[in-house]
Amino acid sequence: MRWPSPDSILGSNCPLCGRELDGPGVCSSCAREMHAARRHNLLYLGNYRKYKDVVRSLKYRGGRNLVPILAQKLAEGVRAAEWRPEAVTAVPTMWWRSWLRGYNPAEVLAREIAAELELPYQRVLARRYAPSQTRRGRDERSAVKAGVFYLRMILKQQTWLLVDDVWTTGGTFRAVERVLRAGGARAVYGAVIAARGD
Repeated sequence: MRWPSPDSILGSNCPLCGRELDGPGVCSSCAREMHAARRHNLLYLGNYRKYKDVVRSLKYRGGRNLVPILAQKLAEGVRAAEWRPEAVTAVPTMWWRSWLRGYNPAEVLAREIAAELELPYQRVLARRYAPSQTRRGRDERSAVKAGVFYLRMILKQQTWLLVDDVWTTGGTFRAVERVLRAGGARAVYGAVIAARGD
């Protein structure tokens, strides 16, 4: 006997297609169609227009039930790309944002991807205060100030998978990549839920 998911019992809808859920996170039809696309050293599941409700649910509505399917599909993309990361980390958020939400969405996703890939997750990065990127223009987003991100520890691995929720201009990714490379990383790959401008 197949038991309905908690989301289905509650009458929730799939954040991708709007149909009634028949499984956790997204409907089975959307789950089958979900595959990671690749752009250079970045993997993403789709454009932000399509995935914005998924991102918002994870960031603002406690939608952690989405994490397993997102992590599974991104991990499949890493394997298909034949990348060989040695460890996984996430773009850090301000401590008080994590405290208010109860978690850092990027870190929750990164930990699940690490488990899928049987790799260690390491919280090697921290973030100093900077204004939220959410309401900033595209040009402002692309210019992340030096020193916002920094290493919390010495890197033991040289090849990293860096996880975030959204790729907008790449400014955040490049800023964190510079920090990792300055700390000894040889290669940094990226995995996000959605990319703007795709």
